[in-house]
Amino acid sequence: MMASLILMGAVIPRARAFSSLPSSNNGAVAAAASRRSQITEVSLNAEVPKTNSIFGRSSGFDKPTYGEESRQYRRTVYAHEDWIKHRQSDRFLKNLLSTIDSGVVRGTKLEVSIVTAIATSVVVWNGLFYEGFRDFAGVLHDPVIALGAPLTLPSFPFTISISALSLLVTFRTNNAYQRWFEARQCWGIINTECRNVARIAGSWCVPEKEPNREKRVEDIQRVSTGAWVFMRALQRHTGGPGDEEDFQKTVREALPKEEAEGLIAAGHRPMRALFNLSRHIERLPLNERQRIEVDKSCVIIGDICGACERIYGTPIPLVYTRHTSRFLCTWLFLLPLAMWEPFGNSWNHWTMVPSAAVVSLFLFGVDELSIQLEEPFSVLPISGLVNGVKNLVNSVPEWHQEYAEPVEGMPRELTYAQATSSEKVQKIYPRSFD
Repeated sequence: MMASLILMGAVIPRARAFSSLPSSNNGAVAAAASRRSQITEVSLNAEVPKTNSIFGRSSGFDKPTYGEESRQYRRTVYAHEDWIKHRQSDRFLKNLLSTIDSGVVRGTKLEVSIVTAIATSVVVWNGLFYEGFRDFAGVLHDPVIALGAPLTLPSFPFTISISALSLLVTFRTNNAYQRWFEARQCWGIINTECRNVARIAGSWCVPEKEPNREKRVEDIQRVSTGAWVFMRALQRHTGGPGDEEDFQKTVREALPKEEAEGLIAAGHRPMRALFNLSRHIERLPLNERQRIEVDKSCVIIGDICGACERIYGTPIPLVYTRHTSRFLCTWLFLLPLAMWEPFGNSWNHWTMVPSAAVVSLFLFGVDELSIQLEEPFSVLPISGLVNGVKNLVNSVPEWHQEYAEPVEGMPRELTYAQATSSEKVQKIYPRSFD
Protein backbone atom coordinates (compact mmCIF):
# COMPACT_ATOMS: atom_id res chain seq x y z
CA MET A 1 0.00 0.00 0.00
CA MET A 2 2.85 2.36 0.81
CA ALA A 3 4.37 1.83 -2.61
CA SER A 4 1.02 2.37 -4.31
CA LEU A 5 0.56 5.71 -2.56
CA ILE A 6 3.79 6.96 -4.06
CA LEU A 7 3.13 5.55 -7.49
CA MET A 8 -0.43 6.95 -7.61
CA GLY A 9 0.89 10.48 -7.69
CA ALA A 10 3.33 9.87 -10.51
CA VAL A 11 1.16 11.43 -13.21
CA ILE A 12 3.21 12.45 -16.22
CA PRO A 13 2.86 16.19 -16.83
CA ARG A 14 2.89 17.84 -20.18
CA ALA A 15 6.26 19.11 -21.23
CA ARG A 16 6.69 22.82 -20.70
CA ALA A 17 7.63 25.24 -23.40
CA PHE A 18 11.26 25.33 -24.33
CA SER A 19 13.51 28.05 -23.01
CA SER A 20 17.09 28.36 -24.06
CA LEU A 21 20.15 30.03 -22.70
CA PRO A 22 22.33 32.24 -24.84
CA SER A 23 25.21 30.36 -26.36
CA SER A 24 28.66 31.72 -27.09
CA ASN A 25 30.90 31.02 -30.02
CA ASN A 26 34.50 30.62 -28.86
CA GLY A 27 35.99 29.33 -32.10
CA ALA A 28 39.75 28.79 -32.26
CA VAL A 29 42.09 28.46 -35.19
CA ALA A 30 43.42 25.10 -36.30
CA ALA A 31 46.79 25.78 -34.68
CA ALA A 32 45.10 25.55 -31.27
CA ALA A 33 43.99 21.97 -31.84
CA SER A 34 46.95 20.62 -29.89
CA ARG A 35 45.69 22.47 -26.82
CA ARG A 36 42.14 21.14 -27.16
CA SER A 37 42.39 18.88 -24.13
CA GLN A 38 43.01 21.95 -21.93
CA ILE A 39 39.90 23.80 -23.04
CA THR A 40 36.75 23.46 -20.94
CA GLU A 41 33.60 22.99 -23.02
CA VAL A 42 31.42 25.56 -21.26
CA SER A 43 31.91 23.47 -18.12
CA LEU A 44 29.36 20.93 -19.37
CA ASN A 45 31.85 18.11 -19.53
CA ALA A 46 33.97 19.15 -16.57
CA GLU A 47 35.07 16.11 -14.58
CA VAL A 48 35.03 16.98 -10.88
CA PRO A 49 36.05 14.05 -8.65
CA LYS A 50 33.55 13.32 -5.91
CA THR A 51 34.35 12.06 -2.44
CA ASN A 52 33.66 8.45 -1.69
CA SER A 53 30.34 7.65 -0.07
CA ILE A 54 29.90 6.17 3.37
CA PHE A 55 29.21 2.82 1.73
CA GLY A 56 32.61 2.70 0.05
CA ARG A 57 31.29 3.46 -3.43
CA SER A 58 33.62 5.36 -5.69
CA SER A 59 31.66 8.16 -7.31
CA GLY A 60 34.51 9.20 -9.61
CA PHE A 61 34.59 8.56 -13.33
CA ASP A 62 37.25 5.84 -13.20
CA LYS A 63 34.90 3.12 -11.97
CA PRO A 64 31.42 3.53 -13.44
CA THR A 65 28.62 1.71 -11.68
CA TYR A 66 26.36 -0.81 -13.35
CA GLY A 67 23.75 1.90 -13.94
CA GLU A 68 26.24 3.99 -15.92
CA GLU A 69 27.47 1.06 -17.98
CA SER A 70 23.93 -0.07 -18.79
CA ARG A 71 22.70 3.31 -20.05
CA GLN A 72 23.97 2.62 -23.57
CA TYR A 73 21.60 -0.37 -23.75
CA ARG A 74 18.54 1.73 -22.91
CA ARG A 75 18.55 3.77 -26.13
CA THR A 76 15.55 1.89 -27.42
CA VAL A 77 14.16 2.48 -30.91
CA TYR A 78 10.98 0.58 -31.74
CA ALA A 79 9.87 -0.86 -35.06
CA HIS A 80 6.56 -2.49 -35.93
CA GLU A 81 7.58 -5.90 -34.60
CA ASP A 82 8.76 -4.34 -31.33
CA TRP A 83 5.39 -2.69 -30.74
CA ILE A 84 3.62 -5.99 -31.31
CA LYS A 85 5.85 -7.65 -28.73
CA HIS A 86 5.36 -4.70 -26.41
CA ARG A 87 1.56 -5.24 -26.42
CA GLN A 88 1.58 -9.00 -25.85
CA SER A 89 -0.86 -10.24 -23.24
CA ASP A 90 1.82 -12.17 -21.32
CA ARG A 91 3.95 -9.06 -20.78
CA PHE A 92 3.09 -8.93 -17.07
CA LEU A 93 4.40 -12.42 -16.38
CA LYS A 94 7.51 -11.87 -18.53
CA ASN A 95 8.32 -8.63 -16.76
CA LEU A 96 7.85 -10.27 -13.39
CA LEU A 97 10.08 -13.21 -14.24
CA SER A 98 12.82 -10.87 -15.47
CA THR A 99 12.94 -8.92 -12.20
CA ILE A 100 16.32 -10.35 -11.21
CA ASP A 101 17.85 -9.17 -14.49
CA SER A 102 16.37 -5.69 -14.14
CA GLY A 103 18.78 -2.79 -14.23
CA VAL A 104 16.74 -1.08 -11.51
CA VAL A 105 17.23 -4.09 -9.22
CA ARG A 106 20.96 -4.14 -9.86
CA GLY A 107 21.20 -0.41 -9.36
CA THR A 108 19.52 -0.56 -5.93
CA LYS A 109 20.89 -3.85 -4.65
CA LEU A 110 23.11 -2.21 -2.01
CA GLU A 111 20.27 -0.22 -0.44
CA VAL A 112 17.86 -3.16 -0.59
CA SER A 113 20.49 -5.39 0.99
CA ILE A 114 20.87 -2.93 3.87
CA VAL A 115 17.12 -2.91 4.52
CA THR A 116 17.05 -6.71 4.36
CA ALA A 117 19.97 -6.92 6.80
CA ILE A 118 18.24 -4.54 9.21
CA ALA A 119 15.03 -6.57 9.06
CA THR A 120 16.97 -9.79 9.70
CA SER A 121 18.79 -8.20 12.61
CA VAL A 122 15.51 -7.07 14.18
CA VAL A 123 14.10 -10.59 13.95
CA VAL A 124 17.21 -12.21 15.41
CA TRP A 125 17.67 -9.63 18.16
CA ASN A 126 14.08 -9.74 19.37
CA GLY A 127 14.06 -13.51 19.15
CA LEU A 128 17.22 -13.92 21.22
CA PHE A 129 16.79 -11.09 23.71
CA TYR A 130 13.05 -10.41 24.09
CA GLU A 131 10.36 -12.78 22.89
CA GLY A 132 12.23 -16.01 22.42
CA PHE A 133 11.87 -18.16 19.36
CA ARG A 134 10.01 -21.20 18.13
CA ASP A 135 11.70 -24.17 16.56
CA PHE A 136 10.34 -26.06 13.57
CA ALA A 137 8.21 -28.20 15.88
CA GLY A 138 6.50 -25.08 17.22
CA VAL A 139 8.10 -25.27 20.65
CA LEU A 140 8.74 -21.84 22.19
CA HIS A 141 12.20 -21.33 23.67
CA ASP A 142 13.02 -18.65 26.19
CA PRO A 143 15.23 -15.74 25.13
CA VAL A 144 18.93 -15.98 25.88
CA ILE A 145 18.83 -12.69 27.77
CA ALA A 146 15.38 -11.28 28.56
CA LEU A 147 15.22 -7.55 27.88
CA GLY A 148 12.40 -5.30 29.00
CA ALA A 149 11.30 -4.10 25.54
CA PRO A 150 11.70 -5.31 21.95
CA LEU A 151 13.72 -3.56 19.26
CA THR A 152 10.76 -1.96 17.55
CA LEU A 153 9.05 1.30 16.65
CA PRO A 154 5.37 2.23 16.44
CA SER A 155 3.90 2.41 12.96
CA PHE A 156 2.18 5.76 13.52
CA PRO A 157 5.19 7.95 12.52
CA PHE A 158 5.48 6.03 9.26
CA THR A 159 1.76 6.42 8.60
CA ILE A 160 1.78 10.20 8.95
CA SER A 161 5.05 10.67 7.05
CA ILE A 162 4.19 8.56 4.00
CA SER A 163 2.23 11.44 2.45
CA ALA A 164 5.19 13.80 2.60
CA LEU A 165 7.50 11.11 1.22
CA SER A 166 5.12 10.37 -1.63
CA LEU A 167 4.99 14.05 -2.60
CA LEU A 168 8.77 14.33 -2.61
CA VAL A 169 9.33 11.19 -4.69
CA THR A 170 6.45 11.99 -7.05
CA PHE A 171 7.68 15.54 -7.70
CA ARG A 172 11.18 14.30 -8.43
CA THR A 173 9.99 11.48 -10.72
CA ASN A 174 7.69 13.78 -12.68
CA ASN A 175 10.39 16.40 -13.17
CA ALA A 176 12.92 13.77 -14.25
CA TYR A 177 10.48 12.43 -16.85
CA GLN A 178 9.71 15.95 -18.01
CA ARG A 179 13.41 16.56 -18.60
CA TRP A 180 13.62 13.35 -20.66
CA PHE A 181 10.49 14.30 -22.61
CA GLU A 182 11.79 17.81 -23.36
CA ALA A 183 15.18 16.48 -24.45
CA ARG A 184 13.47 14.05 -26.80
CA GLN A 185 11.43 16.89 -28.29
CA CYS A 186 14.54 19.05 -28.63
CA TRP A 187 16.36 16.40 -30.62
CA GLY A 188 13.26 15.75 -32.68
CA ILE A 189 13.16 19.42 -33.67
CA ILE A 190 16.89 19.48 -34.41
CA ASN A 191 16.53 16.38 -36.57
CA THR A 192 13.63 17.91 -38.48
CA GLU A 193 15.29 21.28 -39.03
CA CYS A 194 18.59 19.75 -40.18
CA ARG A 195 16.69 17.61 -42.65
CA ASN A 196 14.85 20.70 -43.84
CA VAL A 197 18.11 22.56 -44.41
CA ALA A 198 19.48 19.66 -46.46
CA ARG A 199 16.22 19.34 -48.39
CA ILE A 200 16.02 23.04 -49.16
CA ALA A 201 19.62 23.10 -50.33
CA GLY A 202 18.95 20.27 -52.73
CA SER A 203 15.64 21.51 -54.09
CA TRP A 204 16.17 25.28 -54.32
CA CYS A 205 19.54 25.25 -56.08
CA VAL A 206 18.27 25.34 -59.63
CA PRO A 207 20.35 25.31 -62.84
CA GLU A 208 18.90 28.68 -63.80
CA LYS A 209 20.82 30.33 -60.97
CA GLU A 210 23.91 28.14 -61.09
CA PRO A 211 24.44 26.38 -64.45
CA ASN A 212 27.55 24.56 -63.22
CA ARG A 213 26.26 21.17 -62.10
CA GLU A 214 29.44 20.21 -60.27
CA LYS A 215 29.45 23.39 -58.23
CA ARG A 216 25.79 22.97 -57.33
CA VAL A 217 26.35 19.40 -56.16
CA GLU A 218 29.44 20.44 -54.19
CA ASP A 219 27.57 23.26 -52.43
CA ILE A 220 24.67 20.97 -51.60
CA GLN A 221 27.08 18.35 -50.31
CA ARG A 222 28.69 20.90 -47.99
CA VAL A 223 25.36 22.03 -46.57
CA SER A 224 24.12 18.47 -46.01
CA THR A 225 27.41 17.53 -44.36
CA GLY A 226 27.34 20.68 -42.24
CA ALA A 227 23.85 19.86 -40.93
CA TRP A 228 24.97 16.37 -39.97
CA VAL A 229 28.22 17.59 -38.39
CA PHE A 230 26.25 20.02 -36.23
CA MET A 231 24.16 17.17 -34.85
CA ARG A 232 27.29 15.12 -34.24
CA ALA A 233 28.94 18.06 -32.46
CA LEU A 234 25.90 18.58 -30.23
CA GLN A 235 25.83 14.87 -29.44
CA ARG A 236 29.44 15.10 -28.29
CA HIS A 237 28.77 18.38 -26.45
CA THR A 238 26.07 16.80 -24.26
CA GLY A 239 27.81 13.42 -23.95
CA GLY A 240 30.64 11.97 -21.95
CA PRO A 241 34.36 12.15 -22.70
CA GLY A 242 34.39 8.57 -23.98
CA ASP A 243 33.08 9.78 -27.34
CA GLU A 244 35.93 12.23 -27.99
CA GLU A 245 38.18 9.96 -30.03
CA ASP A 246 35.36 8.78 -32.29
CA PHE A 247 34.14 12.35 -32.72
CA GLN A 248 37.51 13.63 -33.88
CA LYS A 249 37.92 10.72 -36.26
CA THR A 250 34.47 11.25 -37.74
CA VAL A 251 34.95 14.99 -38.19
CA ARG A 252 38.36 14.60 -39.86
CA GLU A 253 36.92 12.09 -42.30
CA ALA A 254 33.89 14.22 -43.19
CA LEU A 255 35.34 17.74 -43.41
CA PRO A 256 38.29 19.43 -45.05
CA LYS A 257 41.36 19.49 -42.84
CA GLU A 258 41.27 23.17 -41.92
CA GLU A 259 37.54 23.13 -41.15
CA ALA A 260 37.82 19.89 -39.16
CA GLU A 261 40.71 21.13 -37.01
CA GLY A 262 38.92 24.42 -36.39
CA LEU A 263 35.83 22.57 -35.19
CA ILE A 264 37.83 20.22 -32.96
CA ALA A 265 39.72 23.14 -31.40
CA ALA A 266 36.60 25.26 -30.83
CA GLY A 267 35.56 25.99 -27.29
CA HIS A 268 31.88 25.64 -28.24
CA ARG A 269 31.74 23.03 -30.97
CA PRO A 270 28.00 23.09 -31.78
CA MET A 271 28.03 26.85 -32.39
CA ARG A 272 31.17 26.55 -34.48
CA ALA A 273 29.48 23.82 -36.52
CA LEU A 274 26.37 26.01 -36.89
CA PHE A 275 28.59 28.92 -37.97
CA ASN A 276 30.20 26.72 -40.63
CA LEU A 277 26.77 25.57 -41.76
CA SER A 278 25.63 29.18 -42.13
CA ARG A 279 28.69 29.95 -44.23
CA HIS A 280 27.98 26.99 -46.50
CA ILE A 281 24.36 28.12 -46.90
CA GLU A 282 25.64 31.57 -47.87
CA ARG A 283 27.33 30.03 -50.90
CA LEU A 284 24.06 28.58 -52.24
CA PRO A 285 22.47 30.37 -55.21
CA LEU A 286 19.36 31.48 -53.31
CA ASN A 287 17.36 34.69 -53.43
CA GLU A 288 16.68 36.82 -50.37
CA ARG A 289 13.35 35.21 -49.53
CA GLN A 290 14.82 31.73 -49.70
CA ARG A 291 17.80 32.72 -47.53
CA ILE A 292 15.42 34.04 -44.90
CA GLU A 293 13.57 30.74 -44.85
CA VAL A 294 16.79 28.75 -44.46
CA ASP A 295 18.02 31.14 -41.77
CA LYS A 296 14.84 30.52 -39.79
CA SER A 297 15.82 26.86 -39.52
CA CYS A 298 19.32 27.84 -38.37
CA VAL A 299 17.85 30.12 -35.70
CA ILE A 300 15.64 27.31 -34.45
CA ILE A 301 18.61 24.95 -34.39
CA GLY A 302 20.59 27.45 -32.30
CA ASP A 303 17.69 27.95 -29.88
CA ILE A 304 17.22 24.23 -29.37
CA CYS A 305 20.95 23.83 -28.85
CA GLY A 306 20.63 26.27 -25.96
CA ALA A 307 17.69 24.28 -24.57
CA CYS A 308 19.78 21.08 -24.66
CA GLU A 309 22.58 22.86 -22.80
CA ARG A 310 20.10 24.05 -20.19
CA ILE A 311 18.83 20.54 -19.58
CA TYR A 312 22.32 19.04 -19.51
CA GLY A 313 23.93 21.70 -17.35
CA THR A 314 21.19 22.31 -14.75
CA PRO A 315 19.98 19.26 -12.81
CA ILE A 316 17.00 19.16 -10.49
CA PRO A 317 18.06 21.32 -7.51
CA LEU A 318 20.56 19.26 -5.56
CA VAL A 319 19.11 20.30 -2.23
CA TYR A 320 15.82 18.70 -3.27
CA THR A 321 17.46 15.54 -4.58
CA ARG A 322 19.60 15.07 -1.50
CA HIS A 323 16.77 15.73 0.94
CA THR A 324 14.54 13.25 -0.89
CA SER A 325 17.30 10.65 -0.80
CA ARG A 326 17.91 11.16 2.91
CA PHE A 327 14.20 11.04 3.69
CA LEU A 328 13.71 7.86 1.66
CA CYS A 329 16.75 6.10 3.13
CA THR A 330 15.85 6.98 6.71
CA TRP A 331 12.25 5.96 6.21
CA LEU A 332 13.10 2.59 4.69
CA PHE A 333 16.02 1.82 7.01
CA LEU A 334 13.73 2.28 10.03
CA LEU A 335 10.72 0.59 8.46
CA PRO A 336 11.69 -2.96 9.64
CA LEU A 337 11.42 -1.76 13.25
CA ALA A 338 7.78 -0.87 12.64
CA MET A 339 7.06 -4.18 10.88
CA TRP A 340 7.82 -6.35 13.93
CA GLU A 341 4.37 -6.27 15.54
CA PRO A 342 2.23 -6.48 12.34
CA PHE A 343 4.02 -9.72 11.40
CA GLY A 344 3.55 -11.32 14.84
CA ASN A 345 1.37 -14.13 13.45
CA SER A 346 4.14 -15.44 11.21
CA TRP A 347 6.77 -17.94 12.34
CA ASN A 348 9.24 -15.94 14.45
CA HIS A 349 8.22 -12.83 12.47
CA TRP A 350 10.40 -13.99 9.58
CA THR A 351 7.98 -12.99 6.82
CA MET A 352 8.80 -9.35 7.58
CA VAL A 353 12.25 -9.88 6.05
CA PRO A 354 11.14 -10.52 2.43
CA SER A 355 8.33 -8.01 2.86
CA ALA A 356 10.77 -5.27 3.84
CA ALA A 357 13.02 -6.24 0.94
CA VAL A 358 10.19 -6.02 -1.61
CA VAL A 359 8.89 -2.68 -0.31
CA SER A 360 12.39 -1.17 -0.31
CA LEU A 361 13.07 -2.54 -3.80
CA PHE A 362 10.10 -0.78 -5.37
CA LEU A 363 10.47 2.47 -3.45
CA PHE A 364 14.20 2.71 -4.08
CA GLY A 365 13.42 1.70 -7.66
CA VAL A 366 11.20 4.75 -8.16
CA ASP A 367 14.06 7.00 -7.07
CA GLU A 368 16.46 5.06 -9.30
CA LEU A 369 14.18 5.66 -12.29
CA SER A 370 14.22 9.40 -11.67
CA ILE A 371 18.01 9.39 -11.41
CA GLN A 372 18.33 7.54 -14.72
CA LEU A 373 15.94 9.92 -16.51
CA GLU A 374 17.26 13.16 -15.03
CA GLU A 375 20.16 13.28 -17.52
CA PRO A 376 18.36 12.11 -20.67
CA PHE A 377 20.96 12.51 -23.40
CA SER A 378 22.86 9.30 -22.63
CA VAL A 379 19.67 7.19 -22.76
CA LEU A 380 18.03 8.76 -25.81
CA PRO A 381 18.72 7.07 -29.18
CA ILE A 382 20.58 10.13 -30.46
CA SER A 383 23.01 8.07 -32.55
CA GLY A 384 20.10 6.84 -34.65
CA LEU A 385 18.98 10.40 -35.37
CA VAL A 386 22.51 11.50 -36.25
CA ASN A 387 23.05 8.51 -38.53
CA GLY A 388 19.70 9.20 -40.21
CA VAL A 389 20.82 12.69 -41.20
CA LYS A 390 24.19 11.29 -42.22
CA ASN A 391 22.42 9.14 -44.82
CA LEU A 392 21.10 12.34 -46.38
CA VAL A 393 24.62 13.61 -47.01
CA ASN A 394 24.95 11.40 -50.08
CA SER A 395 21.25 11.09 -50.89
CA VAL A 396 20.36 14.78 -51.25
CA PRO A 397 22.93 15.53 -54.00
CA GLU A 398 21.68 12.49 -55.90
CA TRP A 399 18.08 13.62 -55.52
CA HIS A 400 19.07 17.07 -56.69
CA GLN A 401 20.48 15.71 -59.92
CA GLU A 402 17.19 13.91 -60.56
CA TYR A 403 15.22 16.99 -59.59
CA ALA A 404 17.24 19.25 -61.86
CA GLU A 405 16.39 17.18 -64.93
CA PRO A 406 13.39 18.16 -67.10
CA VAL A 407 10.08 17.02 -65.65
CA GLU A 408 8.59 13.83 -67.07
CA GLY A 409 6.23 14.56 -69.92
CA MET A 410 8.07 17.71 -70.97
CA PRO A 411 10.19 17.85 -74.15
CA ARG A 412 13.83 17.24 -73.16
CA GLU A 413 14.95 20.12 -75.36
CA LEU A 414 13.23 22.55 -72.94
CA THR A 415 15.46 24.20 -70.39
CA TYR A 416 14.86 23.70 -66.69
CA ALA A 417 13.53 27.23 -66.36
CA GLN A 418 11.03 26.65 -69.16
CA ALA A 419 9.92 23.33 -67.71
CA THR A 420 9.37 24.67 -64.19
CA SER A 421 7.47 27.70 -65.45
CA SER A 422 4.95 25.62 -67.41
CA GLU A 423 1.34 25.40 -66.30
CA LYS A 424 1.55 21.62 -65.77
CA VAL A 425 4.45 21.88 -63.36
CA GLN A 426 2.91 24.80 -61.49
CA LYS A 427 -0.09 22.60 -60.74
CA ILE A 428 2.15 19.89 -59.37
CA TYR A 429 4.44 22.27 -57.47
CA PRO A 430 2.26 25.26 -56.48
CA ARG A 431 5.13 27.46 -55.29
CA SER A 432 7.41 30.04 -56.78
CA PHE A 433 10.57 28.82 -58.48
CA ASP A 434 12.24 32.20 -58.51
